[in-house]
Amino acid sequence: MKYNNIPILWILTIALCLSSIQTQAFDLFEEDRGKPPPPPPPPPITAAKQQAQLPNPFQLRQQKKPRKTQKSRKPLPPQKDFFLRGTSRIGNKRMVVLKGPDNKEFIQRFKNNTRTEIKHEIHKGYYLISVEAREIKIEYPTESPCRKSNAEKGLLCSETDEGKTATLSLKQRKTLPAPKPPKDKKAKLREQFKGFKKKVIKDEDVPPGMRVVRTPFGDRLVPKKK
Repeated sequence: MKYNNIPILWILTIALCLSSIQTQAFDLFEEDRGKPPPPPPPPPITAAKQQAQLPNPFQLRQQKKPRKTQKSRKPLPPQKDFFLRGTSRIGNKRMVVLKGPDNKEFIQRFKNNTRTEIKHEIHKGYYLISVEAREIKIEYPTESPCRKSNAEKGLLCSETDEGKTATLSLKQRKTLPAPKPPKDKKAKLREQFKGFKKKVIKDEDVPPGMRVVRTPFGDRLVPKKK
C-alpha cells in the first residue's frame, strides 16, 4: 500500500524518531519543571562604563576634607571710660585732670605734645593723643573699644575708627588755675627754720679739754686737738 509514492516503512521510521525526541524533551520528574525560566544574563560591561563606575580620588578628597568651623568671637569686656574734669596749659606744657573708672581724679601730663600713655593704677592701655582748650582725645585699648557715648558726661565715641578713639569735652566749662611759681631756695630755707633759736655757748661754760666752734646755726663743742 502506498501514499503519494512514499513507502510505508519510511513513514513508520520518521514517526518513531519524532516519538523518541518528544519523550526525551519531556521529563515528568524534572526538578525545575513548572518554575519560571531563569533571567537573562546581564549585558557585558564595556571599558567606558567600567571607568565611569570607578571612584574619583579627587571627589573622595573633597568629601573627606573637614569643614572649617567658624570660630565664635569672644565677648568684649565691659567698657571702661575716663571723663574730663579740667585742662591747663603753661607755655608748651599741657596737662589735664581726668576722672577714672574708679571715680578718682588725677592729673595727667601730655608729654612733648605727643601720644602719651594714661598712668592709671588699674586700667592700662589708654593713651592721651591730643589736648585742646576744652576737649581732649584719648585712645582706647584694642580689646575694649569705645562703643557707647555719654553726652551728659562729655564722652563721644568715634564712629570713623570703630571706637578706637573718643573725644572728652568739658561740660562745666572750667579750666585749671595756673600753678604757683616755685619759691627761691633762700626763702624756702627761711620758712623752714622759722622760729629756730641760735645756740650760743659762753666761754665760761666751756669745759676743760673742749673748745667752741661757732656756726651760722649755733655754737657747738668739740675736743681740743692734742
